[in-house]
Amino acid sequence: MQIATPQTDKLGGEITLLCAVFDKLQEIKTHLVDHDYILAIKAYQERLPISCTGDLVKEENHFILKNLKSLKINNI
Repeated sequence: MQIATPQTDKLGGEITLLCAVFDKLQEIKTHLVDHDYILAIKAYQERLPISCTGDLVKEENHFILKNLKSLKINNI
């Protein structure tokens, strides 16, 4: 849904995903680096769905995906 400007010292940054949580669309923020960040940019530019796993936590009124694992672009 959104990709923040990359950090200057390394290839990575914060991204915002749109995902169904308890049957309601929610914005979920996570931080990606290196290959995962490049995949997220590709998916964003080409409007491709992605899948990943991790620990979804709610902090205040925001969902955050921590310990992200196995990010992949679907249908490739």
